[in-house]
Amino acid sequence: MQVKEWFSTWFDSPYYHVLYAQRDEAEAAAFISSLQTKLRLQTGAHVLDVACGKGRHAITLHDLGLDVKAFDLSPSNIQQAQKFTSDKLSFFVHDLRKNLPEHLEFDAIFNFFTSFGYFDSKEENEQAFQVLSQALKPQGVFVLDFFNPSFVMAHLIEEESLVRGGIQFQIKRWESEGYLYKSIDFVDLGKSHHFEERVELISKNDFIAYAAKAGLHLVDLLGDYKLGSFDEKNSTRMIFIWVKK
Repeated sequence: MQVKEWFSTWFDSPYYHVLYAQRDEAEAAAFISSLQTKLRLQTGAHVLDVACGKGRHAITLHDLGLDVKAFDLSPSNIQQAQKFTSDKLSFFVHDLRKNLPEHLEFDAIFNFFTSFGYFDSKEENEQAFQVLSQALKPQGVFVLDFFNPSFVMAHLIEEESLVRGGIQFQIKRWESEGYLYKSIDFVDLGKSHHFEERVELISKNDFIAYAAKAGLHLVDLLGDYKLGSFDEKNSTRMIFIWVKK
């Protein structure tokens, strides 16, 4: 029997959404709105939200007048997201490493809030970039938002205890062999649970190299959700904007 990859089980768990329920929705919506102001995508432009979770960012894109398709690896996430389906907003289950249907072609593709870096090899990262590049129209835009590894490691909180939804989560973080690990332990209804996240500490230059190999040209690199310029030491995010050659 094939062992499931960690992200296919944790992201499909209801506890994932309990732990991260306090994410700043207003900040996320403002960021996406500012991004659209910067990109100036035409009303009705066809866009793709990659690793969309329950669809909150896809809904924001749709509300901005875009024609949105969105996918996630988690069937339960997509089941939740499909409640918001309309004629210009649709959701489907898909693995980022696998080719999209040939008829799908987009003016812009978005990958928000560090939903990359979960794979075992650089070859899989390259494959994902190839898949997305192939789905872009010529001169199409790819926006990828990832944490800044330099900032994250300089400000790493190694251990903390968080209460979310009446559950106390014990969190530990550490770096090993180029990955940032987070162990998550908690008890609910008398049962102990353990999950572990693992995200590759992908460097700015590695991202740029993956994109270049896939035929994408870097046109901007932003450092935060207010679209400030990127600074290696002080920026919290790396928000890449590429254009397909």
